[in-house]
Amino acid sequence: MPDLLKEIEAGKIAPVYYLCGERFPLDRAVQAIRQAVLGGDGSAFNYDALQASEHPVETIIAAARTMPMLGPKRLVQARDMHLLAAAELSKLLPYVKDPSPSSCLLMIADKADLRLKIFSEIKKCGVVQRFDPLKERQVPDWLASEARRMKITLKPGAAERIAEAVGTDMGQLASALERLGLYAGAGKPVTPAHVDDLLAQTRQHSIFELTNAVGRGERREALLVLRRMLQDKEPGVRIVVMLARHLRQLWWARELQEQGEQQAAIASRVGIHPFFVQDVLRQAQRFDGTMLRRTHRALFEADRSLKSSRLSDAVVLEQLVLELCPARSA
Repeated sequence: MPDLLKEIEAGKIAPVYYLCGERFPLDRAVQAIRQAVLGGDGSAFNYDALQASEHPVETIIAAARTMPMLGPKRLVQARDMHLLAAAELSKLLPYVKDPSPSSCLLMIADKADLRLKIFSEIKKCGVVQRFDPLKERQVPDWLASEARRMKITLKPGAAERIAEAVGTDMGQLASALERLGLYAGAGKPVTPAHVDDLLAQTRQHSIFELTNAVGRGERREALLVLRRMLQDKEPGVRIVVMLARHLRQLWWARELQEQGEQQAAIASRVGIHPFFVQDVLRQAQRFDGTMLRRTHRALFEADRSLKSSRLSDAVVLEQLVLELCPARSA
């Protein structure tokens, strides 16, 4: 990613880009390309924003073949390219082999099958970049690189503390860095104590991340959040209490919906903000009566084990999450 940004910022603009993957670095690259191609002038005339779900490939190609007006280059941005079948993508081959020198075709997607011929052809004249999510072990190095970009100095231990508090989401990590730089003061280094002072509230949100991940059946995400909470010394019994509360809310919301209650009434009676009621109802659909009874039994056993067993909190709670989020069949 840094190499791509450096090339763009140096004015080395490829005629064709295909970017996919994680939103934060992808959006940053898109913004850099747009600034480099259009600058502050001519964007109204030389910028097309298209959707692959709404515009055929022929329209995208025609836009890229159009000559720029009142500026040196056009930018044609086409989102949701992952929605196109391989046969549709192949229609881009003639253009990719002979792209317009006065246009930049920027294709954006959630994912890409890089085995397809179209991508090997794009690489010959342009850029194919997939932005992968960060792994936990990569976060401190990523933070150090991002801090250098922001001209923020991190004292030893600060990057690790930020990683523990925030997780692996690049957007949230960048936002935390920016806030910490302001909190520490211009030109002053960010210390582990600054992280503890400013990001303590972030850790408080972890319990809600865990309950929602369990409610959605997102096993991997739930385990990641749980491990981060245990590293932050969150009491195991409190985790079980909050999970039990959330599952009771799901059970009650499901029953009220089946009785024909409107969403506003469900939110009021269950005790949740109306903004979250749709998500709660979606989560509730995953739990039928049998599964809800099984989850409450699992919570009871976990609570008893935490108070009387010699097993560690981590072992008990990880087993609980595995029971609450059964592996999905292939």
